[in-house]
Amino acid sequence: MLLAVIAGCDTAPGPEPLDRRPPVLSDFAYAPREVDLGTLPPEQIVGGEVQVPITFSVVAQDPDGPVAEVTYLIKAPLEVDRALEVGTMTAVGEGRYEATTTLRVPVGEIGDYALIVYAVDADARLSNQVRGTVSLFSSGEAPVIEGVEAIPDTLRPPGELVLIATVSDPDGLENIAQVVGRAPAGFVFQMFDDGQSQGDAAAGDGRFTARFDVPSATPGVQTFSFQATDRSGLKSAVVTKDVVIE
Repeated sequence: MLLAVIAGCDTAPGPEPLDRRPPVLSDFAYAPREVDLGTLPPEQIVGGEVQVPITFSVVAQDPDGPVAEVTYLIKAPLEVDRALEVGTMTAVGEGRYEATTTLRVPVGEIGDYALIVYAVDADARLSNQVRGTVSLFSSGEAPVIEGVEAIPDTLRPPGELVLIATVSDPDGLENIAQVVGRAPAGFVFQMFDDGQSQGDAAAGDGRFTARFDVPSATPGVQTFSFQATDRSGLKSAVVTKDVVIE
């Protein structure tokens, strides 16, 4: 009797069909595709970091049932094994999924950033991948170090040494992200144009200052080097300045 009941039941348990198919992604769209860092508004460059909003969407369909999840990855140029960001997309109806994120990268790290999307169904079957590229570049001009002063040019320790780099930028002084110097011993120091730090005399005049107390130093000519970087990562030529130690 039991065998007859099972034989007549359409929902009797059995093996999964072998022809179940994975999800399929199509109609992938995203923006922006190119970003000129030289034209970004100041609020998108914060503390040496570029912030680029990205929006994207895709259609994900599974012929055998619902899609469990749609995932996106963002990878930096030349990064094969590491993702800068991993996230999930939100279903918005009729198989379409959308997401908005902010690409955050250090100033100067231009190149092609890969956007990769894939889906998975309830049985952990992976879909095809769809890919896009967001290209970060800069069409601007680099800053220029017009000259460097050393006060004094000849120093007899102990004493104070003030270094002042006069810097300009075709896109305006507000486009200068930083000015750094390198001492003969190799250590790198920051220079300031805020009217406060390191003895800087006036804010925003393009004269970047660093001040040092020199208790002792090896006699001879000491060569310092200087370089400026703008907000899109473009760098000036390196400029040197000799200081004579007596």
